[in-house]
Amino acid sequence: MSDGVDRRKDRWTTGLVVVSIMACGVIVAGLFDSGSGPATVEDAAAVPSYVTPTVEYPVDIPGCATVEPPSEREFFGVSIFGEQSYDNPRYPWFSALKASSMTAAVLDALPEDVEIPFVSPTESLLFEPIPVYDQPEVPDFEDDFGGVTSARGPLVRDAVPGSLWMSVSKADRPVPPCVAGELDRRTTLPDGTVLDADDTWTEYDGRRTLSRSVAGYFPDGTWIHANATDENFTEADPGGKYSGTVPLTLDDLTTIVLRPELRVSTPVPPGTPPPPTACGSGIGSEDEGSALTRDDLDRLNSVLDAAWRDRGIALSKPLGSLQLAEYSDNSVCESVDVTTAGSEGTLRISIEGGHSIPAEPDKYDPSYDPQAAKATRLPDGSVLERRDAYTTASSESETPAVNEAGRYVTLTRPSGTQVSVSSTTVSPATPLPYELLESLATTPGLEL
Repeated sequence: MSDGVDRRKDRWTTGLVVVSIMACGVIVAGLFDSGSGPATVEDAAAVPSYVTPTVEYPVDIPGCATVEPPSEREFFGVSIFGEQSYDNPRYPWFSALKASSMTAAVLDALPEDVEIPFVSPTESLLFEPIPVYDQPEVPDFEDDFGGVTSARGPLVRDAVPGSLWMSVSKADRPVPPCVAGELDRRTTLPDGTVLDADDTWTEYDGRRTLSRSVAGYFPDGTWIHANATDENFTEADPGGKYSGTVPLTLDDLTTIVLRPELRVSTPVPPGTPPPPTACGSGIGSEDEGSALTRDDLDRLNSVLDAAWRDRGIALSKPLGSLQLAEYSDNSVCESVDVTTAGSEGTLRISIEGGHSIPAEPDKYDPSYDPQAAKATRLPDGSVLERRDAYTTASSESETPAVNEAGRYVTLTRPSGTQVSVSSTTVSPATPLPYELLESLATTPGLEL
């Protein structure tokens, strides 16, 4: 095999790492050379070490007729730009409903004694939109990395935490060759499906991560990669981030990879629901209080459902559909479509802790905000704020301008709990009345 093809293969392997990190919203940059020498840490000031096991070559790998020598791995940075959408015409095999079907298949394939902790939907093995990258100056970048949807989630088995990361794509190229150090065995099934299994570790800046992976290459062009590690990515303390036990076996991973729902040629089953809509800022609440539990969420949802009875306004789903905010364990939110004629739009609710009561505005202060002066101070010490917003989006074409309107209500309680309710619409629809939004925000029981 030529060096050029080697580099293409290497970039694909490295790309799995880059894309998985990008799913967390982190931009990765830099160049590392894992090499193929002994597993030793180089002492380089201010440069984190990256160590992998010693690779022996030549070597026989079960299931491989030939084994190619290891090659250097280049790690480079990419960034995602623009709003990511499931409706990408470049990849017609993928959609929001396909993402839901794939996620349901992975969850169903997990062993019965494996659980997913209470996390936001995005962190619950939800397959995300295929990202649009700001492409680096790398030849064949789109061929190697384009069209990949990924999902990740924390796992717990026998009270030991770990994680699972998945990627699925459609590839119009041959199955990668067997390369020393990249797989432990290859299995070719009667239908031509190729399964590569690997059980290994990596060490970054002195911290070792154990991992097991299975990659599947299917006759319809589907490429699936499942990687389980002992890393608890919901743990902030580096000392407790690695459990020392991978929660899934290679057989468990093989069962997941072989689920037919993951293949690009498998149609979406009728009745598949759309994926949950992500909400929150992506940085979590400022509150440093205790993490919320499923019981807390059930309680808050029951309060909202009771408050919405007899409102006479149709919603796309129950108002009690709160979920954990993106990458947060102590704030909740939701986005619900309003379908009543004349008010079609979006109703959003978020509840966070750790907020301070707004100070009384001083009109003689240079920073005086007339909008803040509209705040109402309630008898219990809470502060209720109103805000209007209007935007017009126009284009250079003959398409009519789009007029958007929004009404926003924020209630901050002395306890630090802040409830935000908003209604946004596109003309000619009008937002829900302030009286309704305020009644929701001040509903008793919406305390964290």
